[in-house]
Amino acid sequence: MKHVITSYRDVKSLNEDIGRMRMSGWKFLFRGHASTHFKLLSMVGRKQPISGDRLNSEYSCFQDYLKLVRGEAWLDFKLKRDNEDLFFMSIGRHLGLDCRLLDWTAALDTALYFATSDANYINEDGHLWIMAYYGSINSLNAKINPFDVKELTLIKEDYYIPDDKLVEDQPLGILRRFRQNGFFTITPSDLLITPLEELATENIRFTPLEIKANAKGVIAEEIMKDKEWLCLSKQFKIENDIKMINSKYFM
Repeated sequence: MKHVITSYRDVKSLNEDIGRMRMSGWKFLFRGHASTHFKLLSMVGRKQPISGDRLNSEYSCFQDYLKLVRGEAWLDFKLKRDNEDLFFMSIGRHLGLDCRLLDWTAALDTALYFATSDANYINEDGHLWIMAYYGSINSLNAKINPFDVKELTLIKEDYYIPDDKLVEDQPLGILRRFRQNGFFTITPSDLLITPLEELATENIRFTPLEIKANAKGVIAEEIMKDKEWLCLSKQFKIENDIKMINSKYFM
């Protein structure tokens, strides 16, 4: 597997390499960073708390967020078995909530979109992060309270669509995850400032592939993704309120 992407041809070659590795039992998730300077950290790992410690700031931020969203009819879409805090946190992450979840995608082209389409970093090299994991994702992970995890945890939450609802009726955070083929990693409390690649285990590995700046434009054109498809152009009033909550606790 090449560790530098200089053209869309390299992307096609990467897809072929991944296909061969899948035959030996490995599975893959992806994450795109517009700059190689970005670390593989959740938002609470990247930011500094305004006062107190990082863990208390994250928890307080989350409690303020819960007060904001309790009136929304989001629980209509939650499976009964799933943890309520994790359910709300996963929606909030896709609406901009600072928390310990880091989002990943099973779609290579979606990760490449985020790595190549940010105009603010078009002249910088980016990273395509690849998470290779062995085995299946335990569906019981969705029952875990995110503040109680003891080791790096990978989850894919299921969701429920009531008979009187459509896919488009889902909360925007779930709809974005649905369109983006999304998964999450949860970082345990004592490791919030540790980059995920340092938490790799025998069954989970992280590999960065550098995307050269001069290849970004061509790759972005070839993958044919856009903000509307990924639900990034669709806005929700609570998103601005979440930004205000974040700013109370993190800088």
